[in-house]
Order: sequence, then C-alpha cells, then structure tokens
Amino acid sequence: MTNTTRSWVWGAVAVLAILVGVWVWYLGSNATQINPVGYGKPATSTTGALAGPTAPIVPENRSSSTVAGVLESLQNDSRFSGLLSTTGVSATLTGKGPYTVFVPTDGSFGRLPTGTVNNLSATELKRLVQYHIISGKMIDVNAQVAGTVPALSKDALNFSYEIDDKSARVNSAKIVAAYKASNGIVYVVDTVLLPPLPPQN
Repeated sequence: MTNTTRSWVWGAVAVLAILVGVWVWYLGSNATQINPVGYGKPATSTTGALAGPTAPIVPENRSSSTVAGVLESLQNDSRFSGLLSTTGVSATLTGKGPYTVFVPTDGSFGRLPTGTVNNLSATELKRLVQYHIISGKMIDVNAQVAGTVPALSKDALNFSYEIDDKSARVNSAKIVAAYKASNGIVYVVDTVLLPPLPPQN
C-alpha cells in the first residue's frame, strides 16, 4: 500500500468516525422518554405542550392525599369544587378508587357562553360534574392518546393526540397540570368538558 493510499484510507476512517459521533449525539439529544404516572421529576407548568408522545406530562406526586384532598388544595378551581359539593358528586370520590378527575380552571368557566351552567337543571348539573370523572381507572394521558373512555355520567370522553402542538387532549381540552393522589389522579384542564346533547326524540 502506497503512502497516498494509506493516507486516503485513514482520512476516510476519520470522516466516518466523526459522522458516527455526530449521529449518536443527535439521537441522544432528541430522545424522548414517556414517564409512567407517578414517576420522574414533578412538572406542573401551565404553558406549552405538556402531553403526548413527544412531550410527556409528569404528575406531581401527592400520594399522601386522596383525590378529594388534592382538589381541596388546588388554586383557581373553586367553581368546579363548588359544583362537586352542591351536586353531591364529591361523595363519590371518597372511596377506594382509582379515580381520574379532570378539573376545569375558573377561567375556563368564564369563557363559556352566558347561562351555560346557570341554566342547567339539578340533574343536568350533576351530569356535567360527573362527566369530568372516570371511576375505576387511573388514566395516563401520555399513553391514552386515542379512543374513548366512559365517564361517571356514562357519556364517552374522547382522547386524542394533537399533532400541531404535540398535546394529548380529552375532548378539546388540554392538560395543564397533573397531581397523583393515593386513590387516583387529578388533571387540571383549560376547558370545561360539556357532555354530549341527549338524543332528540
């Protein structure tokens, strides 16, 4: 092998090593880990895409509290907490569970058309609150990115993955925070979940 050929071979090897190193670095910097519910670093940021395969939301662990206890400790959700109490649905959350509860922010109630909640009958109001609760399952929104799950109201909640902003959705609502409790999980959402209209006769 001539000196020229030897130099060419070693040069090619060096270039190949650099390319492999760059590729390994790229894969490492773009790797995404889907965290199971209750594990990993707590994250309750209220901005950006927080759920879905490329941006998992990691619940803050409050496993020393029940779902009801977590709800009492939350800020900016007094409207939903009040409805839980006045409709009697709060008593449902004192059991063994597990429960998944979607809690709309007070601001999300303010964005509803005037009279949406106030004009509901007692039965309709109870159904509205029950529509925010799943009994018997603790849903991991990082994994539940498609399909339907029945709510306590017996109406279907629809789960999907929004490609545009890389977020998991329940109906059209986006998860903005999550808290794991001893008997379930609480998700704060940016939209009030409205049950489907009853079929017309």
